[in-house]
Amino acid sequence: MAPPLEAEYDNSFINKSNDAVTDLKWQKMFPSCVADVDQSSNFMTRAIFVVFSTILSRRKILPDDYFAKNHITEKLKCSSMNFKNPEALKISQLLRVAGNAVKMGYLKELALVITEHEGDVDAIEVYSIKFHYFENGGVAATLDTTVDNNDLSPMEKLAALDYNGTPAVRDQLVMLVRSVIYLCEKVFTESLPKEFDANFRVDYTDSAPVNFRIDGFFDSSTFYTLPKEIQSATLGHLRPGHHAALVDCSSIYITDTYAAELSLKAHTDKVADKLGYSSDGLLYKSFSSDPNVSITSNGAVKNDSTVESLANSLAKNTTLTPMPAKSARAKDPSVRAAPYSKRTRK
Repeated sequence: MAPPLEAEYDNSFINKSNDAVTDLKWQKMFPSCVADVDQSSNFMTRAIFVVFSTILSRRKILPDDYFAKNHITEKLKCSSMNFKNPEALKISQLLRVAGNAVKMGYLKELALVITEHEGDVDAIEVYSIKFHYFENGGVAATLDTTVDNNDLSPMEKLAALDYNGTPAVRDQLVMLVRSVIYLCEKVFTESLPKEFDANFRVDYTDSAPVNFRIDGFFDSSTFYTLPKEIQSATLGHLRPGHHAALVDCSSIYITDTYAAELSLKAHTDKVADKLGYSSDGLLYKSFSSDPNVSITSNGAVKNDSTVESLANSLAKNTTLTPMPAKSARAKDPSVRAAPYSKRTRK
């Protein structure tokens, strides 16, 4: 079986374009330029793989032998799913086909959902990537200038972002990965419990055909909810030429949204200074990171209480075990799930 995420990009134009990243490590995994629609889509597929690999590794959801050392850039290493591990390869394939749904404009959200027990209604931790698709050649939406920028949600701000070139997208991914690492190592108050259930859940855009399914995902009537007082933090965003994505985490192990995001901002600013990248413009929900705006709390953060979708469960020291899919259709036809389940983490 061929690797699920080949990086075969045509970089012959690189000397003719100012919108390119010449870092050889970057070029092994990502397009040198992410301006056009195809390369923007390819970048998003690879970014999904890198982001969730980092989460699964750093949060100790999967064991070390599921991962291999890799590079995002010459300056930043990461742990990515190891294709030589059969179970890691299955998960990588699932993430790749989710990326294909992004290319078609059908994927609205991809989330990694963690509960204490299989079938629990409330999640204890959720990592979510929400996608936005730009029409008219990637032109950003125009914001209502009468609205205070601090009153806009991170997704509304995301829709108004312009594409600022591949080097800016590289910086966004570097800051995102570093934020995930810092969250797992410094922000969370506790490790995950010894036993837990973890699965991917997907939701589709309104433009997706009713019968559309990502390979490996099937209809499910299963939903999850977040506890009322759960806190969350924005981890970063990505804005290649024709797409955008916002990554955040909700967790019972985050004490306070504002404190968590302020700590994440301080860390990314430090990393940016050290590595020579930019951390400007991160779309935090509790304050503005615009360097021209003073940092003030936006007050209580509203969390969506229900995220509709269910998906492929992950095993720690067990294999992905097929289970029969539920016959009842979801009330919302956009909800799909993959019939695998994980039992315990050792």
